[in-house]
Formats: sequence, C-alpha cells, structure tokens
Amino acid sequence: MPRLMHEALVRLVRSAPEVVVGLLRSSLGLDVPVNLQPRVTAAELTDLDFAELRADVVFTLGEPVREAFVVEAQGERDPNKHIAWPVYVAGVRARWGCPTTLVVLALDDKVAAWCREPIDLGRGCCVLRPLVIGAQQVPEIRDVEVARAAPELAVLSVAAHGRRPGAETIARAAMLASRGLDNRRAALYSDISYALLGAVARTALEKLMNSETYEYRSPWIRDILDERGQQVMSSMLLRLLRKKFLVSSAVCARVRRCENTLTLMRWSERVLSARRLADVFAE
Repeated sequence: MPRLMHEALVRLVRSAPEVVVGLLRSSLGLDVPVNLQPRVTAAELTDLDFAELRADVVFTLGEPVREAFVVEAQGERDPNKHIAWPVYVAGVRARWGCPTTLVVLALDDKVAAWCREPIDLGRGCCVLRPLVIGAQQVPEIRDVEVARAAPELAVLSVAAHGRRPGAETIARAAMLASRGLDNRRAALYSDISYALLGAVARTALEKLMNSETYEYRSPWIRDILDERGQQVMSSMLLRLLRKKFLVSSAVCARVRRCENTLTLMRWSERVLSARRLADVFAE
C-alpha cells in the first residue's frame, strides 16, 4: 500500500499539477498567479554531482520561468528526506534561477506533522520550511459533477479520505467522473480510486455500483498487484506482524503462500487495530 499510495500521488501531480496549485491557493492561502499555467519539467538534478538524485515532481510557472515548485509525496517519516529536500530545492533554483518552493503531499496526519517541521541547515541561520498538503487540506468530493470538473482532485480526495466512514461515495464520484476522460486516464483514475479504499468502503462501493468483482484495467495497477506487488506486500505484512505479535513459522508460510495482493493488503490494514493475531486473518 505505501508504494501504491506514493506512485498514485506522483502520477496525479504529473498529470495535473494545477491540482497542487489550486490547493496551495485555497487551503494554504498561497498567493499564486492565476494566469500562469504550471508545466511539469524534468525532476532529475543531473547537473549536480549526486547519484540518483530525483524529486518526485517538479513544475514551473511562466515562460520564461518565474517560479518553480518541488513536489514530494511522503507516506512515512524518513530522516534522509531532511537531507535530500534542501538539495532538491537548491538544484531546481540553480537550474531555473527563480524562487523555488518545496511542497509535500502527506495524507497521514502524523507524517504531515513531521513534514511541517522546519529543516535547519545550520545554526538556525538558514531554514527550509516545507509547505505541506495533508488530508485536512484536501476537500471531500462526493458530488459527481464537482468530480467531473476536477477529476484529479477527486482521485486525490479518495487518497486522502478513502479509509473514513462513507468513503465509498467519494470513490464513486471519482470513478464516475473518470469515465469521460481518455482511455488511459479513465482506467488509471478508476483503478486508483478503487485500490486506495479501505476494505469496508471497498465492499460498500461494490454494492453501491452493483458489482461483485472488479477487474483492474490499468496496466500500472496490474503491475503493482502482480507477483512483484505480492512479494512487496507479503514482506511488509510480515514486518508489521513481527513488530506486534509472536509470529510462528506456520503464519509466515501462510503469508508467503497467499497470492492475492488485495488479501495481503486487507490483512495489513488490520494489524494496527488487531488485539490478537487471529484478528488479522479473520474471514
């Protein structure tokens, strides 16, 4: 799930960077000119002598460039990002010679709070303060017509609120709105909306849309949920289980035998709230 969430957010921003600009205006009160369309540019900082230095998304405003934004999707605390993020900002600023702002998409409240911490580059004289878009800054979009007007924002709404009660109506709006898009985006957005729902909301959505099964149409989603995705999910589930329970070899074997990535995702979702190991695997 962490990989899926990260890749989903990155693809959404690359497809429609104006969603980030809109949230910066509406939720964070940032004064961004309305007449300048964002343009996604290369995110690799190849002009610097660092290996594999790549931001998630970089977009610019204006032609010639007047302002740049580095956008990072963050699903967990990672102290290494406090080292990398200032480099990203400095590299983009050097490339375009313009003001550059770091924006972090962090839809987990605790992770968002960590991302908002100022990054002290030395003696408090130079401090980087990320602008953070958390779940509270993303509106809940349940109306289909509103979703059709901003399909990427509708999918982002699912990512932000997909595990809350009634999230199936948010996903339904996003999935119906995606039907009017080109085939690539329609498949991708519909699949993301379904995959990022919690187990309860997913079941409710299937009943709401009168569908007993859901076949993923997006090759990217299928790739996430194929054998490689299964291996990633089983490894993550075992790590979670070992941190909370005494895990036997039989349990490890059961997890590794499971070939259904959605089942592994459902088990992983239960770990935090489960009081007993049996609660995780309850049917």
